[in-house]
Parts: sequence; structure tokens; C-alpha cells
Amino acid sequence: MDELTSSEIKPKPRLNVLAAIALGISVVAVSASIYLFVQNSELINKTNQLSEKIASLSEKNDALQKATDAQTAFNTEQERYRKLTYLTAMAHDIEDGIVTDDFVVNKVRFSWGYDGNLSNVVIDVENQPSLALAYKSKGAYELSDREVRAKSDGIIKAVKDYYATASDGPAWNDSTFVQLTVQNYNIGESTGGTFKLVGETK
Repeated sequence: MDELTSSEIKPKPRLNVLAAIALGISVVAVSASIYLFVQNSELINKTNQLSEKIASLSEKNDALQKATDAQTAFNTEQERYRKLTYLTAMAHDIEDGIVTDDFVVNKVRFSWGYDGNLSNVVIDVENQPSLALAYKSKGAYELSDREVRAKSDGIIKAVKDYYATASDGPAWNDSTFVQLTVQNYNIGESTGGTFKLVGETK
């Protein structure tokens, strides 16, 4: 009986509370570190994948931009040749085809500007027999300035009216500079729709 009592009274061993807490904290810290390491690794992988996708998209964008630039250059060149072909055909139709009582168009040359409109028109004419009698030389006539202006306006208007029959070419407007020559000698120029003879200041 005494032995039993003695056995019951013997104190039970206790765990060190601080050690248990420290162990728990260590386990939590290690677990958190492992979790953060895994998450960080996944984040790095995703970042690398995203960087690769961005690099790939950048390459595709560069290639697309180059293709777009090439297409734009091609379209610009194609439009230039279209205008050149159109104006060459128009000039061919006008030469020896547009006449007035005073002039026959011998040659015509068109140029267009950066705005896409006609910038310059050079019309070289031959005199009709009736006007040839009044022609002195080098673009001068034995006529009054008013008469020469009227005749010049007539042939310029005839060329412009014919040009306007086809609306697919560069626009001929009041800003288009027109030079009228006879046998390559300058008669006068039209600026802003107003024709002036060579040497005329008013």
C-alpha cells in the first residue's frame, strides 16, 4: 500500500513550454520559407514566360511594322506610277488634239506637287495659219497685249476643259502654275487663274 502511494505521488515529467513554443515557431517559419520559395519560383517562371511572350510579340510587331512600311512604300510608288501613266496618256491625247482658231497644242507637260494636285503645266503651241502671219518671233506677236492674252486664255481653257473630262488625275485648280510657249518661246504664265504675258507686271 505504501508503494502504491509512493508511486502515485511521483511527479510527471513536464515539457519545457518555451522549447515547445520555439519548436512550433521554427516549424511555422520553415513551412513559410518553403511556401515562399515555391511561390517565388513560380513567380520567376511566370515572369520569364511573360518576358519571352513580350519579346516574341515585340519581334512580331517589328516584323509587322516593317511589312506595313514596305506596303506603304509600295502603295506610294504605285500611286506615283499611276499618276505618271495617267498624265502621260492625257498629254498624248492633248498633243495635236486640242486646237483653237489660233493655236494647236504641240506638246504638254504635267507635274504634280506634294499635295497630289497639279503643280505645273507647260503647254507648247504651234500657230494656226491665220495667227502665223502676226507672229514676229520668240513668243512675240504683232497684236495688242489684250488680243494675245485672250488667245492664250482660249487655248489654256481648252486644255483645262479637256483635262477635266477625266476626274481620276491630279486636280488642276487655281494654284496650278501654267506656262504657255510657242515653239518653246515663252508667251506668258498663268498664276492663280490669271494669265500674264512675258514682261507684263500689272
